[in-house]
Amino acid sequence: MADPRLSRRLRVAAGSLAVDCVMLVAKLSAGLATGSLGLLSDAAHSALDLVASLFVLLAVRAAGKPADREHPYGHGRAENLAGFIEGCILVVTAIGVAYVALHRLLGQPPAVDAAWYAFAVAGATIVVEAGRATILRRAAYATSSPALSGSAQNRMADIFSSTGVLLGLIGVRLGLAWGDAAAALLVAALIMSSALRLLWRSGDILIDRAPQGLESDLRDVIGAVPGVRSVGAVRVRRSGSRLIGDTAVLARRLLSVEAAQALGDRIRSAVATTHPDLELTLVVEADTQSQNLVERVHAVAEREGETRDLHNVTVEREEDGSLHLSMHAKMPGEMSLGEATRASALLEQRLREEFPSVSRIDIHLEPLEPDLVSGADVTAQRGELVAVLRALVQSHPRITACRDVEISSRSGHLIAHVVAVMAADASLNDAHLVESWLEERIRRDLPELSEVVARVSP
Repeated sequence: MADPRLSRRLRVAAGSLAVDCVMLVAKLSAGLATGSLGLLSDAAHSALDLVASLFVLLAVRAAGKPADREHPYGHGRAENLAGFIEGCILVVTAIGVAYVALHRLLGQPPAVDAAWYAFAVAGATIVVEAGRATILRRAAYATSSPALSGSAQNRMADIFSSTGVLLGLIGVRLGLAWGDAAAALLVAALIMSSALRLLWRSGDILIDRAPQGLESDLRDVIGAVPGVRSVGAVRVRRSGSRLIGDTAVLARRLLSVEAAQALGDRIRSAVATTHPDLELTLVVEADTQSQNLVERVHAVAEREGETRDLHNVTVEREEDGSLHLSMHAKMPGEMSLGEATRASALLEQRLREEFPSVSRIDIHLEPLEPDLVSGADVTAQRGELVAVLRALVQSHPRITACRDVEISSRSGHLIAHVVAVMAADASLNDAHLVESWLEERIRRDLPELSEVVARVSP
């Protein structure tokens, strides 16, 4: 589907080109008929405007092309280049007009016929260019087009030029023979001023000057996203109607790939809300400077590689200041005990390198669970067992109800799953203690169960 903003930019650029053709013919005809340097200078300006408008149209069309292998960031800079070339054209125009005007002022000024149609052309130019500048400026703002913005500024220079021509013709009518050349010199100065501003703005973009204040705004937006610990270097540059930026953020060092992708999506969504024209390249990095001891233990296990699942990690500070580490480590069940022990010893070695003050490390080895097990729900067939389970669950003073009980059969072994209700304001530590109590009590009283999984919820 066509981009409506691109379609609008193309329509406005094409319309501006058509107006330039009409203005050039009118000014050149009136200038040749009257001999007015002001009109001829303005006609020369319009001729260069015609070239600039053609370039703007081509640049807008090129900028709308999607990114490709040779232009991975797209073609948006074509619009910025168009603005810069318009500035160069204006500089050439101003220098040429100023040269001829000074030559006439310092020499014998030629006769100028201040005919009525010369006034009409100058006046009509002011009206037409005022309307065109307004249309271009609105389109540039609505579509974020640097090329149309530069063209709008060029049109303002045309208004000043035509005003100067009009004043020069009035001077000739009043008998001031030098008035036409003086008006042309004024036109040259106005054109040069507009050109320098346009060159400065377009040049800033072409040399990748960051938009003022945008970096700090992005830091605030990105830093406010939950999960971001700090924001690294933020670089932003403008390319046509778009902004292109990149940054790196530090996050929890144990973040999984999926969690890192989710964090990146949240950051891009937050940035899109405040800066919809910004295309952000984001890198999520691990916060290796974190002082969280448990997090550091997990990071060591991730680097070591053999341990697939590390849990129940406890870091204990002894009275003498040394550390005692204990944890459960899961490894592939098909590993031999000797291989698992060597892997455990390597993990312990890496942990001692990470924590020089450690005095003892205990690693409980467990096999990884299979990806899929076969089982059956036998709750309906074990009604008496379910009733006993409900009674045991409700015997705990902090349990208000037993919400659910399920009995599963796996390879002849029974596994009980119970869900109990507990006050919502209880701490997670208290909830875990209650779950542990339930599992121990049920296993003790119902030895026919191979496994018990207890869960509490508000």
